[in-house]
Amino acid sequence: MNRFVSLFVLLCGFFQAGQAQSLSLQELVNRKQFTAVVAHADSLTPADSADFAVMSAIGQAYEGLLKYNRAYTYYKYCFDMDTTNIDMLNALARTAVSLGRVTDAKLYYGKVLASDSTNFYANYQLARLYYQLGDYEQAIDKYHQLMDNDGESSALYRNVADCYTRMEKYPAAAICYFQAYNLNRENAGLASALINTMLRLGDPYVSEALAICDTALYYNPENRLLLQNKAMTLYMNKKYADADTLYANLLAAGDSSYFTLKYGGASRYYAGRYMDAIGPLELAYSKDTTSVEVNLLLGSSLGKTYDRKRAYVLLDKAEEGLAPDPLLATKLLLYRGETLQKDKRYKEAVQLYYRYWKDNPDKLDILFKIATMYVSLDVKDYPGPKERQQGLFILVLYVNKYLESGKDVVGLFFYRKALQSVYEDMFFRNANEETMLSPDGKKSTISIFDIRELINKIPENPDGLL
Repeated sequence: MNRFVSLFVLLCGFFQAGQAQSLSLQELVNRKQFTAVVAHADSLTPADSADFAVMSAIGQAYEGLLKYNRAYTYYKYCFDMDTTNIDMLNALARTAVSLGRVTDAKLYYGKVLASDSTNFYANYQLARLYYQLGDYEQAIDKYHQLMDNDGESSALYRNVADCYTRMEKYPAAAICYFQAYNLNRENAGLASALINTMLRLGDPYVSEALAICDTALYYNPENRLLLQNKAMTLYMNKKYADADTLYANLLAAGDSSYFTLKYGGASRYYAGRYMDAIGPLELAYSKDTTSVEVNLLLGSSLGKTYDRKRAYVLLDKAEEGLAPDPLLATKLLLYRGETLQKDKRYKEAVQLYYRYWKDNPDKLDILFKIATMYVSLDVKDYPGPKERQQGLFILVLYVNKYLESGKDVVGLFFYRKALQSVYEDMFFRNANEETMLSPDGKKSTISIFDIRELINKIPENPDGLL
């Protein structure tokens, strides 16, 4: 009897010692002391290898140290001991994903869901796996299934929005980001994702994005990402002076990121501060010498101020990269023309202005620029017949386009004198037609009667003038 009691006590002691060891390892895992746990792996006994709790604790420690191969091995030991343990199935699937074993991960998550189709963790991780695999439709279905079962969630709406973004379905992404943002307005990263998507969509979302910026900054007033978002939103709303102020604050606070330099310089340029724009644009250029827009704006800024020689170099570089972007290509014509005009290279400037106007026929101000260089108020002031033909072409074109625009004809008063001078010269020479020469070298004619008709459309002496 005494021997039986002694043996029972001894066995209980071994059992309690093993249980205490398992508990102590799990406690170390819970305290994130992973290195202390894995150190035990080198001194495992056969009894330890058959202990589910010991193997699980060591597996968790390896996973905590990002050693997924080792973690997977220990989790497999546990799975062999209990093939129905839901926590272990999820652990195996999770580490399989980290190892890139997609088939294994799907198999283990499938086993979990076969036991409980509503298991949140397995469904969520499976949705994330579909996202990583690029199967965004499947991921969206899983996320919606989770919300159907467990209610709306800001995190889940954001995940759905991320899927739509990868699918380039930006309107749907904006809706989901907004739903996520509505549930968590203090999340700066979420607000930034929403703002960026709205800016990507263009009008009318660009103007609405400002309100989102202001609300997000109310909760996170010093968040640099949101300040950058707001500066870009102001820029895209063409509030260049306000954008310039915000970008200036970001630069002063040490933000030297490429986009802050680029759009900070662009804001100053479009706000008319050409000299001040050069500094940030130069720094942006030093980070990326291939950017068409940086070359364009920096070249134009230098052309408008003090270094037209370098301006030509930068504008040439911009032109090299413009083939796929017609909008910037037409801007290049304008900026190069302005630089040439500043350099008194009027003939070259006029040719570029004229090409720009043909792409933008509503730009009367461009025809006005040409007229200021080509048109003389007295026909006798033209150096020769070619200059006279060029001046007459622009004069007639500008007056006709101005009249078509519906603007107040008082703005044409001073051009009446130029037309009258041509008319009188033709009359005394007994000429019925006059040759005109466009900046691109094309010739045409205008009759004396058409000139008389144009003159009659312009008031002889508008109120308030002369």
